[in-house]
Amino acid sequence: MSAKTQIELRIIAYREDSVWLAHCLELDIVAEGKSSKRAVKDLIDLCLLQIKTAIDENDLPSIIRPAPAEIWAMFFSARKKKRFRPSPRGPVNEIDERELELV
Repeated sequence: MSAKTQIELRIIAYREDSVWLAHCLELDIVAEGKSSKRAVKDLIDLCLLQIKTAIDENDLPSIIRPAPAEIWAMFFSARKKKRFRPSPRGPVNEIDERELELV
């Protein structure tokens, strides 16, 4: 696996009780925070660490574990928040972040 490997990630952020959860759909990793912004930032840090470790160990397929179908459904029904590139030289090419207000 090349260090030039590029991955696109999708993130859904939603409130559950008094905390915000951010869930990465491709890696099935979750982070929580007091705000949506904090949860997403922490999730991105976790994802980048997982991806870097997998690349260093030449085992990227080991981290690709899609989130459950209900999380994907939440993502596609959520409001589009932003698309961005976290780092010009990192393994993540683009992040599609969405936010959902659960009723």
